[in-house]
Amino acid sequence: MIMETANIFQLLGTTGSLIMCASSVPQIIKTYRMKCADNLSGSYLAILMIGMTLILLYALHVKDIVFIFGNGISLTLTAILIVMRYRYNMKKGTLPFQKIRREEH
Repeated sequence: MIMETANIFQLLGTTGSLIMCASSVPQIIKTYRMKCADNLSGSYLAILMIGMTLILLYALHVKDIVFIFGNGISLTLTAILIVMRYRYNMKKGTLPFQKIRREEH
């Protein structure tokens, strides 16, 4: 009975990790299709990356394969969004430091 419960919770954890990973996919697709990342918050993405990195470090420490796998994929997908945000904003000349420079002139 204990083994069955452990398997159920491992299945729940794996399913939850996959759902969290999948949650980034629609945003990646939308950003890629529109070639625009104006609605992506840089602060949100940075905080999300920090949080997921800390969880991944913890998962590596306790050797929890479910969280290692899920956070690894989520980190990769979030990194893709960050790269897309940087590239599309760079093409439009709308990086935050460029806005500040324009206002100074």
